[in-house]
Amino acid sequence: MQSTAFFEKKISLTPKDINTLKTGTIEQLLTVKSKEQMENKCSEHGFILPGSLKLLSRSMGYFESARFTGDAVYYVKLEGTVVYPVDGVQVVGEVIRKNKMGLYVEYKQAIRVQVPRDLHIGDQIFDSVEIGDHVLVELKRSKFQINDPYILASGVFIRPHDASKEGVVVEGKEEEGQEEGQAEGQADGQAEEEEEEEEEEEEEEEEEEEEEEEEEEEEEEEEEEEGEQ
Repeated sequence: MQSTAFFEKKISLTPKDINTLKTGTIEQLLTVKSKEQMENKCSEHGFILPGSLKLLSRSMGYFESARFTGDAVYYVKLEGTVVYPVDGVQVVGEVIRKNKMGLYVEYKQAIRVQVPRDLHIGDQIFDSVEIGDHVLVELKRSKFQINDPYILASGVFIRPHDASKEGVVVEGKEEEGQEEGQAEGQADGQAEEEEEEEEEEEEEEEEEEEEEEEEEEEEEEEEEEEGEQ
């Protein structure tokens, strides 16, 4: 659900901004301005996570004709990490609101998931969830527009979750892989137990054969002694 995206942005620097170049570089100034304008907002690629934008390159600055603002204009290329929800993905988030309509769950301050109560009528576990709890939800439909402060999605409640693992994404494929791994581990354990049982049975059979051979030897010795007498 998280991925790297690339952006091209037009950044304008005012004379006041340019005065700060005494203590920094133009690249640092463009990076700061880009973060202020783009991070913690939705873009065409999804929600841009804070602190993820990096400046890759910039153009030469120029002043636009017929505009007497004194602003210097730059075109920059940026790289950042975005969150784009996919149908069926399971995420762990914090319950920030609860009412008669259902739950309102927030994931990394990027996605707000509406979990309707109508889909969980009679579910005591769902009813026991309180504000501040962490829950695992499965995302369904989502929508957003450029510059929105978050992505709005609808979802289905799965189960409560450990608060220490907030924000962990659990995809269906990963869960299947974990289940397969557990099944393989159980199968390996059963195979080892069967091998141990077979070895024990073989040892018991060998001991029985040795005892029978000893008894036969004793009987033969007794018969020989009786014949000599």
